[in-house]
Amino acid sequence: MRSMPESSLPASPTEGQSPPRRWNRRYALVIVVLIHVAALVAILLSRVHRPTPPPPSVDVVLFQEKVPEKRTPEPSPNASNIVPAAIAPPPVAVPPLPPLDVAPDAVRSPAPAPAPASPPAPTPQSAPSPPVKETVASAPPKLFEECGDASDRQMVADVYRLTVGSQSVSEMRRRKPIKRVCLAQLDITPRSFREGFPGIGSTVEWFGMDIRFTVNVAETATWELMLLADDGAVLSIDDENVIDNDGIHAPTPVATRVKLEKGLRNFRVRYFQGPGPDLALMLAWKKPGAADYAYVPRSLIGRPPSGTLPPIH
Repeated sequence: MRSMPESSLPASPTEGQSPPRRWNRRYALVIVVLIHVAALVAILLSRVHRPTPPPPSVDVVLFQEKVPEKRTPEPSPNASNIVPAAIAPPPVAVPPLPPLDVAPDAVRSPAPAPAPASPPAPTPQSAPSPPVKETVASAPPKLFEECGDASDRQMVADVYRLTVGSQSVSEMRRRKPIKRVCLAQLDITPRSFREGFPGIGSTVEWFGMDIRFTVNVAETATWELMLLADDGAVLSIDDENVIDNDGIHAPTPVATRVKLEKGLRNFRVRYFQGPGPDLALMLAWKKPGAADYAYVPRSLIGRPPSGTLPPIH
């Protein structure tokens, strides 16, 4: 038998080498993956370079918020720059008050007795009359006077200095009085106050007064009392509050009905003045069966008991 040479025999695959078919499959898989990656990159690039469409136009209308105009109330002839209370009580119609007594009945001098008739004297020759002197109008009486020099003023008032922004007569409880003055009547109609107090004339606002006096009630009956104040005031009778007109407000009257027993009654009015320059303090009553208010007659007003007044420092 004829043997073939070793070089003509097919070479057998050596150990550790893959067949050629397996390498062809790997090449094909790599080509497919590269094709997919190239397609993905082309899609992404086409989206990046695509022009962005312009946004749709929108008509924008600006609305300006309207702030309500803050109107400053017109100043009344009786008060200016007054901060009203939260809810002011309804006004009470106060008719014109009658003229006051000029002096208590106790100090009025009796009328002179008529002189006895005498025979007519001879008429002397008339002398030339002296020239008439012009009379100068006297200054109006001050609201507040020193108590020692005002024997006809029976209402005693202790004056307190208050801090700016005080809102109530209760602020006087934390302080001591700095002055004592006297009044003839609580008939201070709404007015501008610039004269101050004796010795402390600069005190024209942010002050308080604790006013005490007695009233000799003629009969036991129900009386109608009215307290008008600018700014706040509280009326007490025999240590019981009967009218509360406290707070910062324009001239405001408050009325009530109170049964008063006959005899001396201790009246007390606590008043405070906030921002100036205007103030008002009026106390009036209406007798049983009367149609109009009237001031308490000065003949019925007396000095308070000495033990009720605090010391002045």
